[in-house]
Amino acid sequence: MEDVNVPSPNPFITDWLRGPICRSMMFESAELYEALYREIVAKRTGRLARSTHVSTGLERGRWVGILTVGDSGAYYAASHEYGTGRTNPDQALPAAHDLNTILNMMAAL
Repeated sequence: MEDVNVPSPNPFITDWLRGPICRSMMFESAELYEALYREIVAKRTGRLARSTHVSTGLERGRWVGILTVGDSGAYYAASHEYGTGRTNPDQALPAAHDLNTILNMMAAL
């Protein structure tokens, strides 16, 4: 058995996490999350489902997928996701937690 000197941090892994293949994988993953969100979100007008946008960005030296909800006029996306939190329970709207539902769905696979 030979001892192999693997440097830490490993330059190959660092380059791969910043490379085009990893970026493509993160974008495809975010598109899957977007499709799941569009499927389960409440659709009265469909504006909230259509308001999603997928992108990628670098965070802490690696590519991440970013799902943005609320673009293009769906200004109520935050109140739908987190609830209104009003002090009057008759007027308060409950939180939908659709984004957490999607994360739980993907974790179960």
